[in-house]
Amino acid sequence: MTPLRIGARASLMSLSQSAPILTHLAPTPTLLRPFYAAGGDRERDRSPLEEDGAFSQEIETALLAGDIDVAVHCLKDAPTHDTPGLKMAAYLRRDDIRDCLVARDPNLRLDTLPHGAAVGTASLRRTAALRAYRPDLDVVPLRGPVNDRLTALNRNDVDALIVASCSMERLGMRHRINERISPAIICPPLGAAVIALQAREGDMRTRELVSRLHHPETGVEAEAERTVLRRLGGFCNAPLAGYCATDRAGSTVTYTVRARVFSPDGGTAIDVRRTEADATQAALAVCRGLSPHGVLDLTTAE
Repeated sequence: MTPLRIGARASLMSLSQSAPILTHLAPTPTLLRPFYAAGGDRERDRSPLEEDGAFSQEIETALLAGDIDVAVHCLKDAPTHDTPGLKMAAYLRRDDIRDCLVARDPNLRLDTLPHGAAVGTASLRRTAALRAYRPDLDVVPLRGPVNDRLTALNRNDVDALIVASCSMERLGMRHRINERISPAIICPPLGAAVIALQAREGDMRTRELVSRLHHPETGVEAEAERTVLRRLGGFCNAPLAGYCATDRAGSTVTYTVRARVFSPDGGTAIDVRRTEADATQAALAVCRGLSPHGVLDLTTAE
């Protein structure tokens, strides 16, 4: 049987989260192809990345050309709109959506970091949240893959980091997490902690093969969050955050969608939540709730 060719970014994080996919697809033979220059990975300054899909362009080009059969994406970094000819074929079960604190001192928490402590992050979302919650902290723009940021922490460039909990888990570093931070303090990005598998729209064999990895509940949440991104013009580092949560009460299932738009300095934030029996309708209701506040000016501002 011809191997299923799977493309992923060549970062340690991407390869760590892609390797289990090969195991889950067994006994189908697979071949993992790393991409060493995928879009946003080439950018030294990652904070102003304002192009939708900045981290996925090269992999999508290879997928369209038939050089690979499946592209592995972190959903939060994937294009908001489906690229013509391509389709998300599966969403894997969602991991922890929360950000976490990682510090050299294992006893510290976000509330107990000393006044003036240097906290590394290049994310507009995290920076704004930190400035709102702990304006006394020194937010240091620290960029690059998570393992590089951990190296900076270890050599005392900063006192602590704010990173995704799922990133630490996928790197096998759960033990380094000081605290998982409530979404009420730092709201996660839309599409957080979801790995998406993308295939050519007409490649039904591949789409059928990877569909067995699809997690339906995650799929519903992911599509609701992409609806918010599409309506509000969001991208991977826009001043926009949120999530969809599935709520079960006996046989009744409802979906709560939250979206938060903020100014990069943390001084202004608009937060809307809606709960509906249909996740897409909850997402659309959130967008309607935000639209009177001129949020597009924030999400599209240069």
